[in-house]
Amino acid sequence: MARFAHLALVFALGLSPGIALAGEPFVPSWIKNDPAAKKVAIEIVADWNQIERYRRDNIRTDIIDFNGYWGGNLTIIVPEDWSVQIDFINGSSNFWHGLMVTRVYAQSEMPVKLKAEDAIWGAYTTPLEGIKVNEKRQLNFVAQQTGSYFLACPRQTHLMDGHWIGFEVRSELERAAAIVHEDQFPQEQPPGRP
Repeated sequence: MARFAHLALVFALGLSPGIALAGEPFVPSWIKNDPAAKKVAIEIVADWNQIERYRRDNIRTDIIDFNGYWGGNLTIIVPEDWSVQIDFINGSSNFWHGLMVTRVYAQSEMPVKLKAEDAIWGAYTTPLEGIKVNEKRQLNFVAQQTGSYFLACPRQTHLMDGHWIGFEVRSELERAAAIVHEDQFPQEQPPGRP
């Protein structure tokens, strides 16, 4: 909680409108809303803070992330019927990664590898085996139905290894935002992308 106490103070002082207390919706720098057009642009980087984790004595080097989050410790929330554009970048220094919108999976039912038919609204990057280091892809879809989903890496075992975050579509939202689930974000970890 100490990590977010400073961020809360900065927010309270009005110095950075993109930061809020953990558990509260906030609009990070990588989410750009256009309410008039009912559109949101989101930038997601696989292995966003990989170098920082290694710098901190190899913290969590066995888990991969999206914008510094993994295993559901962040949920992106978007308004229903909004157009969503996700610019996906593979920031890993050594692994291929992909991105797909899927249904929610319990840990015990996660497939070893996701297939094209697992994608909700046909939203997935190609090739399914992932994109190379520093490559970019774009997903464009309409958030057509309220509910909870995953943004997951379709590569073999990556979903099972925690390479996913939450994605939720809500009917009463005025803009897209993110929620950090601090109870799932260990204190010793480098912070996620602001």
